[in-house]
Amino acid sequence: MKAQRFLVLDGMRGIAAFAVLWGHAGFGFGAPWYPRHGYLAVDFFFALSGFVIAHAYTARVQAGLGFRAFAWRRLIRLYPMIFAGGVLGALAFSPGWSGGADKLFWLNAASFVLLPLGLAFHEAAFPANTPIWSLFFEVCANVAYYVAARRPGGDAMRAVLLIVGAAALLAVIAHLAGGVRDVGFSSIPSFLAGFPRVAVSFTAGVVIWQYRLHEHLPRLPDFAAALGLAALLAVPDCGWWYDMGCVLLAFPLLLCLGAQARETPQLHRLWYWCGALSYPVYAIHEPVLRAVFRLHGHGVAAMVLAVALSWVLLRFYDEPLRRHWARRGAIKLRCGP
Repeated sequence: MKAQRFLVLDGMRGIAAFAVLWGHAGFGFGAPWYPRHGYLAVDFFFALSGFVIAHAYTARVQAGLGFRAFAWRRLIRLYPMIFAGGVLGALAFSPGWSGGADKLFWLNAASFVLLPLGLAFHEAAFPANTPIWSLFFEVCANVAYYVAARRPGGDAMRAVLLIVGAAALLAVIAHLAGGVRDVGFSSIPSFLAGFPRVAVSFTAGVVIWQYRLHEHLPRLPDFAAALGLAALLAVPDCGWWYDMGCVLLAFPLLLCLGAQARETPQLHRLWYWCGALSYPVYAIHEPVLRAVFRLHGHGVAAMVLAVALSWVLLRFYDEPLRRHWARRGAIKLRCGP
């Protein structure tokens, strides 16, 4: 049976990644306008990840897929661009550092193993490449998902209680912090607050797939959900209540609509390339922006360079390496240790 491909959701992931890129470039280069809520793209990523992981792995995990095989598959998907982001992060971060060579070495090295060592030095969790913070929580959510998925049939009440509890805690945090913009990476309290942030959206995505909630919504044209997401990320500053409204209501709804959307043939390739570039753009864009900023370049040039480099890495590094690791992994998992 051919696996179902949610191509419109791939495109929406790309829109979210480009919103992050544009938001960071606009803020860093002092642009007069940029997507003010681009940081909420991370919450959409978490929800989409929960949905896609549940779709791809629930049946296999419950049929006996071991943790080693599950972890290897997730490593293949995530690590090549984590490594690339770590290399570029070290190259862009190191020239401006004045806090000592030893500390610089450990801060750069920590990015390669998703260790939030920056917090120990009163820095951001991953100062060499800040967006890696969400990949740390992505890995944590993947492990938690595997443990929960080993229980056949799932438990709707437990999932609902987790979402409600995490949402209540996140709402308090968002109210005190004025939103979720800095939740997850900027300090130890902020980092700890990242756990309820990922728990709300990732679990919502899993629940949507597990109980097929998206199948109860109408099938709108693909551009409707995509434009809706873009509009939400572009809204001017509103307050913490807007962040929570997107996380708890708007993004799960858009996820459902995107999963059900009717594809427009003319937009097929657009969605494909947006989805393909989304993860590379997210993983490497900050070091590229930082490097161009140090060279006194322009924000638009920095964004173009980030997208172009993302395509090169995807085509000539990420995809070939993942294919190689997938073949090697299949042999190792069949033959055993």
